Amino acid sequence: MGKCKQRLRARAKNEKYQLKMTREEALSFVSNELCDDPSSIPARKLITLFGLKAEEMSEAGVTYEVLRSLDGLIS
Repeated sequence: MGKCKQRLRARAKNEKYQLKMTREEALSFVSNELCDDPSSIPARKLITLFGLKAEEMSEAGVTYEVLRSLDGLIS
């Protein structure tokens, strides 16, 4: 195994949110994080990991302005 794959696996093991998380839990975490800090990196990671849609996040309480700032990540 190459060094790059070893680093990626080690990084995944040490990731802060490696615990099993459901889609609903991820959605609530993302909405809370984005309300506090619209540029939250953990929230952005969860959006891409779970493939959250703009409609779902809007229903969870994320404001329109924050959704527009995430235009490149969400569909």
